[in-house]
Amino acid sequence: MDLQILIDGMSQQWQKERAATQLTLGKLITALASLPQDGQIANLREPHSYRGYYEDLAFEQEEGTRTVGELLTDCKNAMGQVFHGYKGGDFVMGALTPVWVASWGHCGKKLMGIMTDGSIETAEDE
Repeated sequence: MDLQILIDGMSQQWQKERAATQLTLGKLITALASLPQDGQIANLREPHSYRGYYEDLAFEQEEGTRTVGELLTDCKNAMGQVFHGYKGGDFVMGALTPVWVASWGHCGKKLMGIMTDGSIETAEDE
């Protein structure tokens, strides 16, 4: 068996396990679409490949807020887009891609939920 095929298969399985324990890009889009588009939400910006798992997506959290509609647009634009990993490789983001809150090149926290007041819920990676 080709070693790369084995590693790729294991990586896909681990990503599925992460997706079951946190928001995915698809779930984030659904959650944002259910909120008033002119409402304020945590200022998540700059989608990029997550440092911890390059095949996952991360957003940087900046001070203040932004509109739900702006974040929803960024999320929709990330769907199917290819992002370059921190140390190389190209990764396509999709509906089942786990989402993190982290600065470029750093590990961060799992995105667990979007609250109706516009705040976000995060959790440490175990």
